[in-house]
Amino acid sequence: MKRSSIKIGTRGSALALAQSQLVVQKLQQAHPNLKVKVVVIHTSGDRIRTAAELRKAGKGLFVKEIERALLKRQIDCAVHSLKDVPSELPAGLELGAYLERGEAADAFIGRNDIPIDKLPPKATIGTASLRRQALLSAAWPHLRFEDLRGNLDTRLQKLRGARSNLAGIVVAAAGLARLGANAQHQLIDKRVLVPAAGQGTLAIEIRSKDDGLRALLEPVHHPLTAAASTAERAVLRKLEGGCQVPLGVYAEATDDGLVRVIAAMAAPDGSNMIRAEATGTADDPESLAGGLETLLRNRGADAIFETLALSGRRPKAKSNGHRRNGHARRKPTRRAKARKR
Repeated sequence: MKRSSIKIGTRGSALALAQSQLVVQKLQQAHPNLKVKVVVIHTSGDRIRTAAELRKAGKGLFVKEIERALLKRQIDCAVHSLKDVPSELPAGLELGAYLERGEAADAFIGRNDIPIDKLPPKATIGTASLRRQALLSAAWPHLRFEDLRGNLDTRLQKLRGARSNLAGIVVAAAGLARLGANAQHQLIDKRVLVPAAGQGTLAIEIRSKDDGLRALLEPVHHPLTAAASTAERAVLRKLEGGCQVPLGVYAEATDDGLVRVIAAMAAPDGSNMIRAEATGTADDPESLAGGLETLLRNRGADAIFETLALSGRRPKAKSNGHRRNGHARRKPTRRAKARKR
């Protein structure tokens, strides 16, 4: 029986609400008579105030409470920024749809008109992301970084404050667009600052056996985004990545069933920069990810992990009840061809 109404769970931040409304609009365009209620759920991540706390807390901070509500049937589905979703989902849940990806790149917002690649020595950039700090340090070793958290308005206020020592901040470009932020910015080349896995993508999480809802979501599902996102998350899972690991993974899928992935990582200070690229088939993301993992480990990934462990920035892996495959549309696999770049 076709549903006439659904409840969507989301975080309560301005960005999360904007993203949920985007999903609501697309669903109601596809199903004009559908009634949608947005349910705000506060998460553990919303209560964290410092970058240090965030790194110690582990994965899933921005989704655990929402997933719990989904499992308890308090909501029908959940809208997430895919980069916030752990690569392993709780048993009984899956990603039922991926919206077409927005801009995946990171954006630099400067205090003045100087682009990031022209900043003077010791210019300070605000970002709490280890990935951004490490990969930008590798590209421009003369830059300095300061942990900076908070919503976009908070970060802009800190940048523009009279006593600010920041030359600029780095944020996700997709978030700027979805908030309609009127902030002049520079997109950073995705080969220089490889995006986080899932950056720019919105995913809808559902209960695994909810075939009716999966069918309802089909009109908003974007297969090429799903193929690219699945490959990125497979690489993330192989390397146990997250916000605690300075790893960027970006994939592009084509209509002929191929997926090309680039991955890059570095030590927090930008040293030991390594990167790898591989191309494989969309129906076998695990083989593609395995090929990239091998390339990265052969080029020094384990040394970077050791550096992170010694610095206390990489917590020991913990069992959190999550399962490995969070994508419902797995097809029979065949060998992917990974080629060294």
